[in-house]
Amino acid sequence: MLSPPLSTVSSSLAAKDVESAKSLDRTESDVAPRTSQVKVEVSHLPFEIPGASVLSAPSISTLRETANDVYHQINSDTSYSNQFIIVLNISRQVQELIAGDRNPLEVPYRLTLDTQHQQGVIRIMPSGAHERVTRSFSNKLVAKLLNMGIDPDDYTMNTATRYHGRTCDKEADESLTPSGNPSDDDNWPSLVIETGLSESEAQLRADAYWWFSNSDYKVNMVILFHVQRSPERRVTIKHYSLRPTTPRITRGLQAEAQRTLLSQTDSPIVLRHSAVNEIVITSSDVENAPLELDFESVMRRRPAPNTRERNITFTAEDLAACCRHVFLEA
Repeated sequence: MLSPPLSTVSSSLAAKDVESAKSLDRTESDVAPRTSQVKVEVSHLPFEIPGASVLSAPSISTLRETANDVYHQINSDTSYSNQFIIVLNISRQVQELIAGDRNPLEVPYRLTLDTQHQQGVIRIMPSGAHERVTRSFSNKLVAKLLNMGIDPDDYTMNTATRYHGRTCDKEADESLTPSGNPSDDDNWPSLVIETGLSESEAQLRADAYWWFSNSDYKVNMVILFHVQRSPERRVTIKHYSLRPTTPRITRGLQAEAQRTLLSQTDSPIVLRHSAVNEIVITSSDVENAPLELDFESVMRRRPAPNTRERNITFTAEDLAACCRHVFLEA
C-alpha cells in the first residue's frame, strides 16, 4: 500500500496526538506541536523526547498505522527526526502482540515495555542502511574474535533479544554474551550495541544508562552509533565502558555514572571505573580512530597467555566500512 503524502502523514500524526491528549483529560489547546518536546513519565526514560508520537490505549491497528507513518516519514524526509512512539495505557492484548515473536506493526522496531504501568516506548528503526551499520560492526567483531582463536561457541550474538530489567523489559539492536551457565535464562550481555538518529542521542544515552543500571553493571560496555542525515551525513560512535569488569559498585559510583550518562552535555565520564570515547565518521574521514574494546570487558575473562587474544581494535578503515551504507544512501 502506498504511503500518503507527507502533509497527510504529518496531519494524521498530529491528530493522533490530539486524540491521545483528550483521552488523558487534556484539551486540544494543551497539545504541543509535533516539533515540541513531550515529557514522558517512564521509569527509565526521564528525558523529553523531541517530536515523539504519543498514543493512549491504542488498538493494534492504530499503533500499526502510526508506526508505518513514522517509518515512511523517516525514510522519505531527512529533516524528520522522530523515531519514537510513546504508548500509554496499553491493553494486555496489545502488550502481548507487540512483545511477541511476530511483527504486528509491519515495520522494524525495538521495544521497551513496562507491563506494571502499562506503558512503553517503541523505537522505529530507519532504513536498512542503519541496521546494516549494526550488522556490519557485529560481523567484524565476530571475525576479529575468530582471528584470535576464540570459538564462536564461547559467546552468543543476540539480535533484538529482550532482557528483563527492574521495572521494564528492553531490546538491544545487538549484544554479545560470553558463554556462562546454560541454565541462566537471564544472562546479561557484556556488550550492547545501539544505532539511532543523531537527534535521538539523549534517548540513546538514557538507554545506555538503563543497560548499566538494570544489569547491576553486568553490562560492561555500550556502543552507540548516532547517524546524522542533515545538513551533512556523518556517524558519531560513542563508546561507554565500565572497568574493571567486576568493579565494586558503590552508591556514589552509581550516582556519578547516572549524572554523566544522563547529562545533556557531552562532558566525559570522570569515574575511575568508567570511560567514554567518541569517533566521528564522514564520507571522507574518520576522526579519533581506532576504537579499542577491552578484551576482559567483552569476554569477562583475561586474555589467555601465549595466544593471539588481546584487546579488540577497530581501525579507521574498519569503521568506515561499517558505516559506508549510510553514505551510499545519500
